[in-house]
Amino acid sequence: MVALALGLLLAVADHPCLADADRLCRGVEPGGGRVVRCLKQHEADLSQACKDNRKTFRERVEQIRETCNADAEKFCSAVVANRGAVARCLRGRLTQLSDPCRKSLEQIQQAAAAARARFEKIRVACSDDEQKLCPNENLGSGGNYRCLKQHEQQLALDCKRALAESPQR
Repeated sequence: MVALALGLLLAVADHPCLADADRLCRGVEPGGGRVVRCLKQHEADLSQACKDNRKTFRERVEQIRETCNADAEKFCSAVVANRGAVARCLRGRLTQLSDPCRKSLEQIQQAAAAARARFEKIRVACSDDEQKLCPNENLGSGGNYRCLKQHEQQLALDCKRALAESPQR
């Protein structure tokens, strides 16, 4: 379950930890939880907004863990708990889960879908501008988003609209 939620941590283009990830974890290859581990190693150096977000995130993960613990034991006890295996097991049994656990997992899935949709809209609308204006930015660290925002006056109208529709930090 934690891995499912961790996937959401840096999924949106306007996440409060993106500037910290860019500043503290610039050379870290995105994927596999590496950026999240880097942020954890630099906890003392994080911005207050990122610290607050991580605290809220940990509280939400703990709430989901408590809500779904009985279901995880009932349906997924044979699953080795690593990299979201328990979350995948639970998602595969949504119709069998208790209402509170099912609702929590559905909320996560809806939030993830919304974040992916926002990201995809920006990616499609801004692809040409990103290649032209931000060719050296590190994918996944938030540098692309900041670069596009810095060049806002030069962006195509569709890209400007997609960025404007993304929630602000």
